[in-house]
Amino acid sequence: MLNFDLPGFLSEVGRRAGQGGDVLLGVGLPPCVLTDGELQRVEIPGLPRLSPYQTEAVVLNLLASAPAAAAEKVQKKGAAAFAYSIPGVNRFRVAVFQQRGSFGVTLRSIPDRVPSLAELELVPAVAEATQERTGVVLVNGPAGSGRTTTLAALVGEINRTRACHVMTVEEPIEFLHKHEKAAIFQREVGIDTPSLSQGLVDAAAAGAEVIMASEVRTPDEARAVLELAETGHLLLTSLRGYDTASALSRFLSLFPPEERPEARMRLSRVLRFCFTQRLLPHRDGKRRPVFEVFRQTVAASEFLAQGRLD
Repeated sequence: MLNFDLPGFLSEVGRRAGQGGDVLLGVGLPPCVLTDGELQRVEIPGLPRLSPYQTEAVVLNLLASAPAAAAEKVQKKGAAAFAYSIPGVNRFRVAVFQQRGSFGVTLRSIPDRVPSLAELELVPAVAEATQERTGVVLVNGPAGSGRTTTLAALVGEINRTRACHVMTVEEPIEFLHKHEKAAIFQREVGIDTPSLSQGLVDAAAAGAEVIMASEVRTPDEARAVLELAETGHLLLTSLRGYDTASALSRFLSLFPPEERPEARMRLSRVLRFCFTQRLLPHRDGKRRPVFEVFRQTVAASEFLAQGRLD
């Protein structure tokens, strides 16, 4: 393996760039940090731009600490996402990808504790969703909108306030939860379970009352979400969408055309909340969440059952 002090390198980038943000590494660029929508180039003496050797060294060091499946994905598909921890420094969600014959890397900083709903300044309806006992709660938004953080905060609130069995199925595990009032177990796709859909089935078999799935992307995953909600579980999951209508349409589009009318009826019966969030600039320079809230009512369920999503 190439000799490269990755922890020291990331520590130096973080020290010079400040806390938070996404670290971006690529050939021909100095290390960059994206924070609150602003890109900052980090000047490190002797490192004006990253070379192919240096980016490859970063990738090899990251993959050495990652699940074996991550290296296989990079080799077969050209990209992989996984978590990486530096003791005493930080924990990151890592995306490694091939580009123009070399590698690119992004590392998103993950807070060392699960933020509360109040700290995130989320709307009151989000807290209400944690009191549901069955059904589906969807958290939607474009990339970088904070969906993962909101899901973690939902799980954290349940963990603090309810004596129940919680299981998460994540790709990868980002926030680390500790047992509080709830008993909480976290499983990672590619390490603890072969797929998210299998992880959902296993969670039900293990008796989990609350199940969190990081993001629904396939027909099997969407089917599992509906089936588990119909059989008495509370499902928390996320989708990519700019508003409620596009998010619900995206969920239903995961089903083959011949299954969509039935899937729409089933979803209308089990959907409890659908939150769509974005992060918008605030006058203090930070970004703050804004929400669109879909709440289950008789009228809302009827509109959804009829396919009136606009």
